[in-house]
Amino acid sequence: MFEDERPTQPISAPRGVDRSCATWDAEAAKRMLMNNLDPAVALDWKNLVVYGGSGRAARNWRCYQQL
Repeated sequence: MFEDERPTQPISAPRGVDRSCATWDAEAAKRMLMNNLDPAVALDWKNLVVYGGSGRAARNWRCYQQL
């Protein structure tokens, strides 16, 4: 579902002091999510699976893009 919205490159959180969110609290939450989707950590980042079982970082790629 919404596979056309999946990024072509793996997800990795930015580093440094530049932020893409309005507050650092929101930026921290977004970076934690992105870190969980990093291929070095995620079980299956292309399907948003971050750990065993059915745990997903978001329902689908459209929901992820809306964060």
